[in-house]
Amino acid sequence: SHIDEGRQGAESDLTGLDVRWQVNPTTLLKAEFASSKRIESGVETTGSAHSVTLEHQGEKVDVRAYIKEVDEGFGLGQQNAAEKGVRKIGVDGRAQLTEHFYFDGDASWQQNLETEAIRNAARGQLRYENSGFTATTGLIHASDEFADGETLDSNLAELGVSKKFGSVTLRANGSFELSGDADNVDFPTNVVVGADYRIMKGVELFVEHEEASGPLLETSMTRLGVKASPWSRAQINSSLTSEETEYGPRLFSNVGLIQGFQLSEHWVLDIGLDQANTIADSSIRQFDPARELVSGSLSDDFITVFVGAAYSAELWSANSRVEYRNSDSEERKSLLSGWYREPSMGHGLSAGLAIFTSETSSGTKSSATDLKFGWAWRKAESRWSFLNRVDLIFEKTDLLLQKQESQRLINNFNANRRISARTQLSLQYAFKYVKSLFDSQEFSGYTDLIGLDFRRGFRDKWDWGTHASAYHSYESQIIDYGFGLDVGYNVANNLWVTIGYNIAGFHDSDFTSARYTAQGPYLQISMKADQHMLRNVAERR
Repeated sequence: SHIDEGRQGAESDLTGLDVRWQVNPTTLLKAEFASSKRIESGVETTGSAHSVTLEHQGEKVDVRAYIKEVDEGFGLGQQNAAEKGVRKIGVDGRAQLTEHFYFDGDASWQQNLETEAIRNAARGQLRYENSGFTATTGLIHASDEFADGETLDSNLAELGVSKKFGSVTLRANGSFELSGDADNVDFPTNVVVGADYRIMKGVELFVEHEEASGPLLETSMTRLGVKASPWSRAQINSSLTSEETEYGPRLFSNVGLIQGFQLSEHWVLDIGLDQANTIADSSIRQFDPARELVSGSLSDDFITVFVGAAYSAELWSANSRVEYRNSDSEERKSLLSGWYREPSMGHGLSAGLAIFTSETSSGTKSSATDLKFGWAWRKAESRWSFLNRVDLIFEKTDLLLQKQESQRLINNFNANRRISARTQLSLQYAFKYVKSLFDSQEFSGYTDLIGLDFRRGFRDKWDWGTHASAYHSYESQIIDYGFGLDVGYNVANNLWVTIGYNIAGFHDSDFTSARYTAQGPYLQISMKADQHMLRNVAERR
């Protein structure tokens, strides 16, 4: 596989190869290798990663052995920070000993490629399960050896118990020193108490509080949220974490979709709370200084809470979510709301509102408001279909010595003409008006884009297409053109994968949601999102 990203001021590419060999019905061998290169602001960063994994899944015993290494500079920004700059060899497994007793264990050797620190860790846990009652006991050993010869060890005993009372489960678990202090900050002594309330099958509301400590560290954390088990051995937690941010992209951001649990036929509710308080000595030493603590935070204690609700009826749906976060570095508030209505079959209207405010510890204040309106017309008896979306975006930033304001009106209109069962023609006209203020200087301008697409289907699930576009910035008198070819394949119902190449192209972030216009090769995954799909997503069918 190959990924190429062409952005203004930044270019990156990643090439990978993976091999899977099903040795027998219960044993699988996987090998992966990838390398990447990024150029940002003229600075080039390269890296590679590889892994080999052997997995055995038996009737009562599962075992996995692995070797993996990830360079610090590898990836396109999506790599988990906890896995970067690490070489690791390990084995883990689980076994059902009797009807009620289970054993889980793992052992690993790990090296930090930047600091050359070495970590040896091992863990074994015995678990008893019977009629809603669970008890665990285990041992943990972790030893970090640094390049200067210093060693930090933790030898811990684990104890845990949980009991189900109808729809409520009460639980408590902790780890305690066996000998000496728990010097390793990633393996402190801790106590966790919590309760789970079963809302429906596979979905639970939970609350828990954790206290952790070591010679140089004391932390407390509280969490409230929802956890779901969509299938065996899988779990999703929707409680907030310190990495949560609302400034990133959101799925179906125009209708403010939220995640949550079903209260009734019409109502969906989502709630969450997370807080962390940490007292740490300045001389604390970590195996990976770039990684956050297992419990607490060295750089950014915080408290964050959110509540969201969605209501769906036969012809309309609406949802809203409010979040507040206060940390050492920033205070942030956000509001997201969405509304959708289907006045008649094949005719849909939508609206969305997103408001964010932020004030950092350095005194920088910023706010952003995005108001969206959408219209879809797709009658079954008509060869024409239309889609239009309007965005009104207001952004403001107050720095210590500078103020910035921006106002944007963006409109994207698309029309599609079904010429025959296999042939269609699409037209696009998009425009934006931007007004920006930098201190006392004011700038404004009008930009538009005209696009034309022709597609022709062949065989049952294939099609080919050609597209052309013209981009005009009137204030700067710049005109760019785009032209490309592509081939598409219908992977599943309402899901299309397209591989194409733009011989000529340009980039404007306000128009990229409508079409890919940058020069070069691209891979695009398209999902049908007319009024029926949006209603189904909003109702979480």
